[in-house]
Formats: sequence, structure tokens, C-alpha cells
Amino acid sequence: MLAVVNAVVIVGMWVRHGGVSTLGTPGGVATGTGQLTGLLGTYVVLLELLLMTRLSWLERAVGLDRLAIWHRWTGFTAVSLLVGHTVLITIGYAQSAHVSLWSQTSDFVRNYADVLMAFVALALLVALAVTSVRAARRRLQRETWYFVHLYAYLAVVLGFAHQLAVGNDFVTDRLARVYWVGLFVAAAVIVIASRVASPLAFNARHRLRVRNVVREAPDVVSIIISGHELDRMSARAGQFFLWRFLTPEGWWKAHPLSLSAAPTKNLLRITVKDLGDTTHRLQRVRPGTRVFAEGPFGTFTARRRSGRALLLIAGGIGITPLRALLDEMPRGTACTLLYRVNADDDIVFARELREIADAKGIEVICLTGFEIGDDQTDRLGIPMLRRLVPDIRNRDCFVCGPPAMIAAVRRRLHALGVPDSSVHFERFEF
Repeated sequence: MLAVVNAVVIVGMWVRHGGVSTLGTPGGVATGTGQLTGLLGTYVVLLELLLMTRLSWLERAVGLDRLAIWHRWTGFTAVSLLVGHTVLITIGYAQSAHVSLWSQTSDFVRNYADVLMAFVALALLVALAVTSVRAARRRLQRETWYFVHLYAYLAVVLGFAHQLAVGNDFVTDRLARVYWVGLFVAAAVIVIASRVASPLAFNARHRLRVRNVVREAPDVVSIIISGHELDRMSARAGQFFLWRFLTPEGWWKAHPLSLSAAPTKNLLRITVKDLGDTTHRLQRVRPGTRVFAEGPFGTFTARRRSGRALLLIAGGIGITPLRALLDEMPRGTACTLLYRVNADDDIVFARELREIADAKGIEVICLTGFEIGDDQTDRLGIPMLRRLVPDIRNRDCFVCGPPAMIAAVRRRLHALGVPDSSVHFERFEF
């Protein structure tokens, strides 16, 4: 609601400054529309930054994965608006002065304060948008993608200098100038507090270190992490952190990894599969290694339960948050765990799952095999789900695994009559 109110105020200030009256002048339609798209584009950029500041109250309400999706689409929207601003303003001024677009662009660069900086800012934002297209993201490592996107902060600073120098809302109206400066300052304070100050304070308080590394499967290890006053983290089973292991080759790489056991006062556990990328190094991390963490994040917790019976569906290493959820589950809870793996050797926590099943009366079913069928023939297909869990439409369903598996299972649960509100999942794609 606050975001909408601010957008209305921005449009109102544009009208107050004569934005509508310019539409009837030569080139006025392009100029006026260009002014409005520039103001709104800049505002959307600020919103885009705030969406990924990892504000705890916002993340708890929505989930970091959904915030990332919103962030992505607001980014494309902002770039579209700012490209439109640049094109429309150039056309409008060129029509008004009866010159070519090239001449008008040259005049902007030579005679208008900080316009060259604005072009650089726009080029940076376009580059960020291009690298966020799915085809481009698949070719980039997460860390490369992340560092490229840090240039967004430089783009905001350069663009703000341009607005301050020639923007109509800044030059002719003191109140609007104060309003916009306030928006930028507020955004800067929130970003610095949430992305810098808060993580530093968090890690200074908890002083995390690797205590032990346990082999769970041929390509899977559990990393036990010790710390101080970990109960003050307010972490829940099913949540994840962004982990940095402070080794010479790994300190700058953040790994989004779920807790694989409910947190205790002094210990946290994560479980990592060797996927051939940076997770390969984590298989050999040494006890005593310092750890820098941000979190906890995620809404994939028992708070989502409606009090009904449970169905947990895991694919591969997606068992980790579900394994943690089992720790918080009271004895006697009606629960079935379906665990999809390629082979028996791929089953992680086999002994723990047996012990939990015996202690809490939980049904654990492992579905092994390499083949991946369609909605009817897959081992997690509609007929199999209906047979294994006859009352499936009356259960809360927690799903975790590879993105393709999550999408397929969600589709099948919908076909089986499970309400969307009863299907809980979390994406771990960057």
C-alpha cells in the first residue's frame, strides 16, 4: 500500500509541475510521457533494491524466493521505463527544436549536466537486465551474476546525480526535491542497515565455526556448525541461511543451504551434496573453519501447517529441510514422507529416518529408480500418489527438490484436488 501511495504522489507532483500542460506543445506528448516514465522508472529501481534487502518482517511474510521473483520483474519493469524515458525525452526535445535525434542526443551530452552519467547508469541497468534473462543466467555462476548486479548501486548513484541536476521535480520545486532526496536517503539507510550492519552484528554475536564434518553418502556430507546463543537466532526447522566458509578460495561464495536438523542452543547442521560446482569444495571443509552466515530465511516451516495430516515429498538432496521438519513434529502426527532417489545409495539420513519413523509413528516410503516418467507413469505420478496416499486431498503437502520436480508435483497435486493453499514449497534458484 505504501508503495502505491508513493507512486500516486510522484504522478501528482508531475501533474503539479505542468506535466499535463506540456502534452499540447510541439514534442510535448513525447516529452511529458518521457518525464513520467523517468520518474516512475527511478522509483521502481528503488523498490527493486528494497525487495532484496532481506528485511526480516518482509521475508517472513512473503518468502525470499518469492521476493526474488518480484525483484526480477520489477527490475525488467524499471529498465523498460528508463529506456522509454531516454527515447521519449530525446524524441520530444528533437521535435521541439526541429533537429535530428542524433543532434539532440549530442546536445544532451554536451550541454546538460550529468546526462552522460545518466547514459552510463542506463547502460549498467540494461546489462543487469540482460544477465537476468534465463538463458544468460544459466551460463553464469551465481557469484559472477551476484557481483555483476552490485553495479546496480553505482547506477542508482549516477542516475540520482542526473535527476538532481536537470530533473523538473528537483529544479523547480523545493518540496519535491526534499521528497525525492528523502526517498533515496531512506533506501540507502535500509540497504546499508540490512545488507551490511545487520549481518556483521549477527556474526559478531554468534561466532560460527565448523565443528565437524560427517559423511552421509558417497557425495553428501553434513557440516555441523557451532556458535554462541544460537537460540537467539529464532531459526526454525525448514529455513535456510546464506553460508560463506571463510577459506582463501571460498570466503566470497555464498551458499543457500537449508538446515537439515532442527537448531539447538549451540549447534546447527546443514547437509551438502557434491553437485560439481562450488559445493565440491564443501565436501572437504575442515573443522575450525570460520563461517559467515546471513539468515534465517524462508517460510518453509511448520507455521504453514493448517493442523491437518501431512505429506512430505522430497527429491534427492531436497530431503534436508524436510528432515529438519521431522524434528519439530509431535509424536502421533499423521505424516507420510515420500522420498524420491535414483538408487538406494543416494538415500541420505537412512538410519535417522528409520529411527524417527519408529519413534514418532511416521510412514517413510523411499521411491528409487532412474527413470523419469510423465504425470501418469512417474514414481511420483498421479496414480502412485493416489495409491500411496489415498486421503491426499485432505493433507498439507510440503515439497522440496529440483525445480522441475517441484513443478511436476505441484501440477499433479492440483490434479488430485489438493488446494493450492495446502501445497508448500520453496525455490532455491538464484
